[in-house]
Amino acid sequence: MNIQENIFRTRPRWVDEEPMVAGLLDTFLHKLEKGHRLTMRVNSKTLPELFDFDSGENKYLWSLVKSLNNEYHIVSIRYARNKPYQEPYDNAQLVFNDEKEELVRDWLNRPALDPYALVWQDTLHKLKDRFEDHGQALSEQMIRLPDQGAEQTLRAFARIGGELQKPITLRALSARCFWGDSKFLDHREELVRALYPSACHNLLPRPVMMTVKMSSQIDRVIFVENQDSFLGLTDLALDNTTLVYCAGFRGTAARVRQRGQVSFSYTGELPGTRQQAIFEDWWFGSSADPSIKVRFWGDLDFAGMGILKALKQVFPEVDAWRTGYTPLLERLEQGLGHEHESSGKERQKDPELTGCELADTQLLPAIREHGLFVDQEAVLAGELGI
Repeated sequence: MNIQENIFRTRPRWVDEEPMVAGLLDTFLHKLEKGHRLTMRVNSKTLPELFDFDSGENKYLWSLVKSLNNEYHIVSIRYARNKPYQEPYDNAQLVFNDEKEELVRDWLNRPALDPYALVWQDTLHKLKDRFEDHGQALSEQMIRLPDQGAEQTLRAFARIGGELQKPITLRALSARCFWGDSKFLDHREELVRALYPSACHNLLPRPVMMTVKMSSQIDRVIFVENQDSFLGLTDLALDNTTLVYCAGFRGTAARVRQRGQVSFSYTGELPGTRQQAIFEDWWFGSSADPSIKVRFWGDLDFAGMGILKALKQVFPEVDAWRTGYTPLLERLEQGLGHEHESSGKERQKDPELTGCELADTQLLPAIREHGLFVDQEAVLAGELGI
């Protein structure tokens, strides 16, 4: 084996660090063993981590999938024809190269005769009556955990049925069944619903928390990324402007405009019942008002522009807030920004297009030209000239 071949056989560190990548490769090996088609359509069900905009990791994770294509030729990617505001990987098709089976098995330490798989299938057969689907979903989706065996993992899933006899959130269910880990089921809700379809009416939604500073009349809504900047704006007399602190990616969740999926916390002078109803009717889309202008103000970096892009999928009318971004842009052009690497932001990915004219024609080009970022907090609320 020459040096080049040895480099490509060596398992990249990120295969161990990112469960999504290992899970993707494991899924293709499972398809291979079952004689299924070696393809996968990228969507929120097959690879939910890529659509978890709250984490901010989706761009990085997709770059790893692209490495499987470009560097290792393990998968090929067939892109769909998407709209500008969609992620480039949305609805893309991944095709596994079966010539790389040996390499992938070596990476995952999963020999063709897999002892773990044998224990998994044997235990699943014994426990099948504990699942409403008789374990079919777990037969198609084997889960490997570094610190638990196949039997322990399946018995944890079997405990879910008993816990679902009463109303419970997904996080609480996860912590009670999976060794106190409240986040284990975060990307496995569809699996739970497949295993226990009739009991899942007891799964309680976990609302997204949004902090709102309400105005007496709503002519404009501004989403603010960072807490200090949000609090600074609340001290200003902004005419007919309602402020929403969206805490990074939280405000971009698709479910955030569904009743029961979001909880509002009002700061400052509490809104009256009618005032609150007007705002919430607009938020949930039951009372569309095209006269309300929607804006976003966050960091002048790729992550901030990514939030704007994701927000636009939920609030199509949102655009970058020129009043807030103009002084940030001026600081950037004066060389008062920070380099990506020096601030630990080297993993941020360029969103390319956001669907907002200001962002796409001025803000993103300036970031690329200067190679610098400026955090939102660099501009004090009192310096905005409003």
